[in-house]
Amino acid sequence: MKFLSYTHEGRDSFGVLRDDQTIVDLGSRLGAQYPTLLQLVRKDGWEAARKVVQAARVGDFKEAEIEYLPLYLEPVTIHCVGLNYAAHAAEAGHKPPEYPRTFVKIPAALVAHGQDFEKPTLSPEYDFEGEIAVILSKDARNIKAKDAAQYIAGYTCFMDGSVRDYQFQRTLDQGKNFYRSSSIGPCLVTADEVGPLDKLTITTKVAGEVMQNAAFETMIFSIPKLIEYISAFTALSAGDVIATGTPEGVGFSRKPPRFLQSGEIVEVIVDRVGLLRNKVV
Repeated sequence: MKFLSYTHEGRDSFGVLRDDQTIVDLGSRLGAQYPTLLQLVRKDGWEAARKVVQAARVGDFKEAEIEYLPLYLEPVTIHCVGLNYAAHAAEAGHKPPEYPRTFVKIPAALVAHGQDFEKPTLSPEYDFEGEIAVILSKDARNIKAKDAAQYIAGYTCFMDGSVRDYQFQRTLDQGKNFYRSSSIGPCLVTADEVGPLDKLTITTKVAGEVMQNAAFETMIFSIPKLIEYISAFTALSAGDVIATGTPEGVGFSRKPPRFLQSGEIVEVIVDRVGLLRNKVV
């Protein structure tokens, strides 16, 4: 199933996007028990949602009638991974890391599918990084890679907006957390619907031009390995996000560098997961 948060006629809600591009409104049916999508994830409301969707013969309204919201209306921890593709590490001037490089992105840095990025006024070096993100289905601590699949709710698309001069000359956290510089969505697609990731690919386009394209099998650290590593040093909560890193082709490594400009559309396309689209303003 494809879960999303949205606003429709002035009311915030969440639901499931059907194959016919209509939405089954779960908020109106399950809201007393699960007020938001995050609460559904944390309270293991998947079966309740499935029964509602199966019972609904038609959607409540069309996708074109809603405005997407970020997946969650409440804050969660967003763990991001750097240098997780060997070719990207090489283009950045690094050897493949021996262990995952992680940092945290704050919710204020994120917008939803269809919402505008805010181009930084403090720097011209606003760069793109297309990624797949994994959503945790339950709390996780000291999880082994072989057991990690039990903790995966699903996947979504992620654009890790990066302000390179702040990232490289000041601190990583500053460069990765500019206001409304990144995005997530459009949907949380359940793991059973996506299936194995190995042969799937990710593509990033800027102004219609393909900038990044790679298969997930080329990750240095697989998603189960990332869950094992991160859950060893901190507690993960149901609903938390792990953005798994970007492949080669980012703007700063190009000659000349290719940074994002006002008016450009950025698209992150993940096989079987979706298309995340945002405009730079």
